[in-house]
Amino acid sequence: MRSIFPVLCGMVLVGCVAIPEAPERPALVMPDAFSIDQDIMSADASATAWWEQFNDPVLSAMIAEALKRNTSLDIARANVETARALLAARRLDGTGDFLSTGDVSLGRATGNNRDVEFSGRGNLGFQWEYDAFDRIAALISSAELDVTAAEQAERDVAVIIAAETAQSYVDFRGAQIRLDVAQRNAALQDESLDLLKVLFENGRATRLDIERAESQYRTTLAALRQLEASLRVSTARLATLTAYPSASVSPLIAEAASVDMAVPELAATLNVDTPEALIRRRPDVRAVEAEIGSLLSLGEAERARLFPTITFNADVFALLNETNDLGDSFGFGLGPAIRWEGPDLRRVRADITIADARTQAAFARYEDTVITALGEVEVALAEYVQAYVQRGDLEAAARSAARAEELARVRFSEGVDDFLDVIDAQRTLLAAEDRLEQNRIETTKRAITMYRALGGVWLNEASEQVAETQE
Repeated sequence: MRSIFPVLCGMVLVGCVAIPEAPERPALVMPDAFSIDQDIMSADASATAWWEQFNDPVLSAMIAEALKRNTSLDIARANVETARALLAARRLDGTGDFLSTGDVSLGRATGNNRDVEFSGRGNLGFQWEYDAFDRIAALISSAELDVTAAEQAERDVAVIIAAETAQSYVDFRGAQIRLDVAQRNAALQDESLDLLKVLFENGRATRLDIERAESQYRTTLAALRQLEASLRVSTARLATLTAYPSASVSPLIAEAASVDMAVPELAATLNVDTPEALIRRRPDVRAVEAEIGSLLSLGEAERARLFPTITFNADVFALLNETNDLGDSFGFGLGPAIRWEGPDLRRVRADITIADARTQAAFARYEDTVITALGEVEVALAEYVQAYVQRGDLEAAARSAARAEELARVRFSEGVDDFLDVIDAQRTLLAAEDRLEQNRIETTKRAITMYRALGGVWLNEASEQVAETQE
């Protein structure tokens, strides 16, 4: 045994020569705050079930259905289970391995002896690796971080599914409302056209007035067809997100279609955390962080291969043939073993270089993910604020257009103005009402985009909140 230690020490010394340094994570300079006017922000952007802040029970039920049924989430959950199973298998590496073998044979020696002889051997062995240089610990750490990365990837999918479902629902409600506005205007224009025809017969209107009114009415009908198509598209999108082959077989979509509701809007404006808090919450950033940790651990495991592997072995065996009694054929073996990949360690060092290069790529991916996340929030905030502050002007414009349309009809009936003024007023009213509804739709969709950019949803807590709401 004493002769082993000088050999072992020599292996360690050779392995210690010029151990490559692990790559270091680059430092990122984070801004203190986002460049947005905080005076209009007050709601909680980090709320778990953020969709509850829209106070729309159908929206909440739709997102709960999507988070439960969407097949993309099923794939992500399966990936998490795979990572957990791999971690469980990796942890077994530190507990040792049992191995049992057995073989039997029939043979006959050459010469005069033509008897067939029987022989057999059974072996039960145990091998345990002493993790002297933390190779197994590093591999276990890597597997643990792989689980974290898979869990964050699952959460990222949930963020996307929740946001896309909410936006499709807003498109659905928006198409309903815009369709209703267009239908009311079409009915009003149809009445005006009928009135014009009567006036034309009485000599109080011209053929030009009728043709203008007819053109306006047909243009509105064409817009109706486009809005009907938009409604069908958003309905089909909701069916896909909730994993139904068709909207017709989704009871939730059928219920939503039967209820007239406004476009959901935030009960309050939005509060935005610091960029540092955002980075801690974004699942895609957290997934890349876990990936970096996993790759660093794999690099440590590769560096441990520069040193010898020490294992302890124990074997119990039994031999059996026609000349020996079974009781006399048992034996055992016990002792350490040392295995080393040196002295030519070029392959090991190449594997270390590969691991470090992958880590450097992950560093770059992390930096890119962080910069993209910050940019997404800045853009989402700017677009949300723009739509939010436009609301007052658009509401005032719609009120003025309604008064102007009413006055134009009165002045035409009194013979003060011709029907062209009525047509212009109706066109202006329809455009103003439609722009206002589009603003409501865009404001809500941009708020949803902002929630998505800010990190979205925590799966377990969100599921619990949704369940409590449904109860």
